[in-house]
Amino acid sequence: MAKTSSRALLSSLFTLFIRSTRGRVHPIQWVDCRAHVPSTLALNSTELANLPETLRCGQISVPMDYSRPCGFENNITLGIAMHRPQKAKGAIFVNPGGSDPVAVLAWEMALNLSDTFKGLEDYDLMMMDVRGTYSSNTLNVSLQTFNNLPLSYPQSQAEFNTYRQASAAMFQSWVDSSSPPGIIAHVGTKEVVQDFEQIREALGYDKVSFIGLSYGTYRAQQYAAAFSSRVDKLVLDAVVPHGRALHDKALDDIKALNRAVLRADAFCQDSDSCQLKRLGKGSVPKAIKTVIERARDQEIQSVADGSDEIPVSVLQSSIASRFSGEPDFAAFATSLEMALAGNLSSFLESAPLTIESVVALPLECGDFAYNEFTYAEFKRSYDDAIAFDETAIGQAAIWQLQLYCSGWPFQVNQESPQPIAKPAVLMAADFDFDAPIEWSLFDLTQLDLGLVSFVVRHGDGHTSFAISNEPFGAIGKSFLRSGTQPRPAGTRLYTIFPGRNVSYSFPDPYEIPISP
Repeated sequence: MAKTSSRALLSSLFTLFIRSTRGRVHPIQWVDCRAHVPSTLALNSTELANLPETLRCGQISVPMDYSRPCGFENNITLGIAMHRPQKAKGAIFVNPGGSDPVAVLAWEMALNLSDTFKGLEDYDLMMMDVRGTYSSNTLNVSLQTFNNLPLSYPQSQAEFNTYRQASAAMFQSWVDSSSPPGIIAHVGTKEVVQDFEQIREALGYDKVSFIGLSYGTYRAQQYAAAFSSRVDKLVLDAVVPHGRALHDKALDDIKALNRAVLRADAFCQDSDSCQLKRLGKGSVPKAIKTVIERARDQEIQSVADGSDEIPVSVLQSSIASRFSGEPDFAAFATSLEMALAGNLSSFLESAPLTIESVVALPLECGDFAYNEFTYAEFKRSYDDAIAFDETAIGQAAIWQLQLYCSGWPFQVNQESPQPIAKPAVLMAADFDFDAPIEWSLFDLTQLDLGLVSFVVRHGDGHTSFAISNEPFGAIGKSFLRSGTQPRPAGTRLYTIFPGRNVSYSFPDPYEIPISP
């Protein structure tokens, strides 16, 4: 009998391994939650000793690169936390978007720190830290390399090239320092939805529903497009749409910024604490323009003693950032009054940049072909949108992302619309700066309108589902439980449109009450 060579034997074994692991779903390894406390929580021994049985913590091994089988050097571990009642009525996957911590939401529910999911206690609620973040193979990114990026938008081809080179150097340093080797190329939404599918199958559910907020809506809809038969219902809050041209997104950003500034003005006209009230309607937009013009002419310094000069672009970016998330109009008015007096220090005080916020870049740069844009295309987008800028702030998040991602070293497929025929409730806010309502209106064109309702919150801020003591979470949860769409309605707080009859128009920013 001929002897089998060692090389042939190894080849045969490897072939068998490939065949056995391709498409195989690993089971969830349930772990002791007390040994896997989220890094964003600080718990004492008493709290750890009294964790409810409904809190379950787990890990699952998945392929780093789904085009290859899981195993050896193509393997990462994802961290999940769940609320698991004894007899669950179904499963709901939750994703709040971006690089936000997700597993901690199950902990907050277990510790009664949040009532966001009150009314869904009889469902399995799955919260997965997306790959590259927190308990799911955190990427090794550096703030130092991020801080090497230029502060201003490029004004020439040479400046654009400099920005792209700095971006490329930043990403290459993260590629070199993250493990397993190659992970940076595989942290986009196309991998995240495969991770969701692995977990669904491991949990044994035929179908799951989704609660997606902000960028979580992008992930939820891409999962629904890829695994349509596995989706039951969707609640999509502050939509990030598929297929909207970046040129249009930039214009949406500028228009949303115009509206946000008018809301700040509306606050001042209704508040005796705002000194600009005495100057009448329109005083806030005028004051912003004055501050920026003075800074451009170097009439204003960063602090009262005039010790530091600040680039105008930094000031503009700082002003725009005040409208992100949940805007504090009172604090904004105070900062603006100080700036008019020659002191920019309040505007330039901001939360320190964190690794957790920077790690969002690899997650998003792999979803959009930002790295294919030329300087001519960037400038065309800028010129077209800036013509609509009524504030002199001139900032759009989409431009900043294009520049941040300009040196992304991997090929990205062109994004396309994702038609979905699933029951869904969309939520949006009139004056959301981070996800302009135009994005939700565009997203509606990709959905089966006979299966959709559109809930518009009349107010400010980003996302609505988790707002305490407001009806939006209840609307979404009632839909998830019953499958029944909310009835059309119009109140001071919100308007509900049936999908086939959305006749939305922007309300007067001075007529909508400012939330306390």
